[in-house]
Amino acid sequence: MKDPLQYPKLRWPIDVRLEQMEDQQVLLLNCPQGISPRPLLVKPAFAPLIAQFEGQLSLDEIATRFAGIGAERSLVLRLAELLDEHLFLDTPKFHAAQHEFREAYAKSDLRSAALAGLSYSASREELSRHIDAFLAEGRSAIILTPSAPIEPATSGTGNLLGLISPHIDYQRGGACYGLTYSKLRGAQHDLYILIGTAHQYSPYLFHLTKKNFQSPLGTLICDQEFVRGLADRYGAGRSFADEILHRKEHSLELQLPFLQRVTTPPKIVPILVGGFHKFVSAQKSPSEFDEYESFISALTETYRAATEQGRSICLVAGVDMAHLGQNFGDKETLSKESLAVAERRDRLYLDAVLGQDKKALFSHIAEDHDQRRMCGFPSLYTAIDLFDRLGLRYRAELIDYRQAVDLKSDCAVTFAGVTLHL
Repeated sequence: MKDPLQYPKLRWPIDVRLEQMEDQQVLLLNCPQGISPRPLLVKPAFAPLIAQFEGQLSLDEIATRFAGIGAERSLVLRLAELLDEHLFLDTPKFHAAQHEFREAYAKSDLRSAALAGLSYSASREELSRHIDAFLAEGRSAIILTPSAPIEPATSGTGNLLGLISPHIDYQRGGACYGLTYSKLRGAQHDLYILIGTAHQYSPYLFHLTKKNFQSPLGTLICDQEFVRGLADRYGAGRSFADEILHRKEHSLELQLPFLQRVTTPPKIVPILVGGFHKFVSAQKSPSEFDEYESFISALTETYRAATEQGRSICLVAGVDMAHLGQNFGDKETLSKESLAVAERRDRLYLDAVLGQDKKALFSHIAEDHDQRRMCGFPSLYTAIDLFDRLGLRYRAELIDYRQAVDLKSDCAVTFAGVTLHL
């Protein structure tokens, strides 16, 4: 058996990226799950060495390969020890820490607010003021768009079946959140199904949790009876195998303060959905795959059983849309023309959502192999399919559409707010 320090291998998952820190660039290694307690900063010159840490080459072989730039074995060893010390190598030390980390999270009945004090205020009073300002003045945020934003829908009549909201940070998306969630005022639901994007990879597609979700505005109680029924139908093993993904996922967390300011805190059912890359690559409907079909069938049965008991349910999808620019891997830089093209494509995408047409939605993504990186697509497809199977034909209203553009970093994210009524 190979010594993991003699044949160093980066463990998974890790975020690695270049960052500008004051007057110099650094290579930042960070754990998206939080197993490593703090990020590690190293000089960018070490990037070629770290790239060799795949478990195939020994320290001696790596040192020999980079001897021309002065990479002695002692230097490669010290780099490996530093990464191991910070739990970034696939070693017994990391696996022990990972096991302890997962065990501690599994035993807790609370999912703490991961972004409080980072993406939004940790102060109850200050956060309440910020959320109320967005709700009252939805268009006050300065967000660039390639064309004038659409006028907000005003009717809002009928029984609210669902709501589609962004999951971008409040600094860029607060106006859209405010316009969208203001439509929930006065709604009477006793259960909210929250469905969002799982941004971290997992071999499993759907991720449930029985934990209560905490925010600076209080704690939302998870409807364990609903979750238990859903997990029993889908299979408890795969339902909770990667429950840890909920711990730092922002797509649902950013919905909570708005939900808490416009409703009497109801019970929630948090669901994360992974990518549909396999379905898109195969050009096959998700329903042709058991991991999807068995879940949507289980969700349909569990939803129907709850409504038959008199429950009033609203589905909230926390989703963004396109991710554009060189920051996300595009070759061309952003321009007025490319953003206009993206908006036209986004409108076609939204037409499929508004028309409750999951086939058109899937075809829109599959025809260009998700070139715009529509990270909320799986959640929206699942929501539409659920309502189809329940025999619920909704009437949708597009509340808002926006493009958050940062030309300096060549980055743009598009998102929208939509309400679904019976």
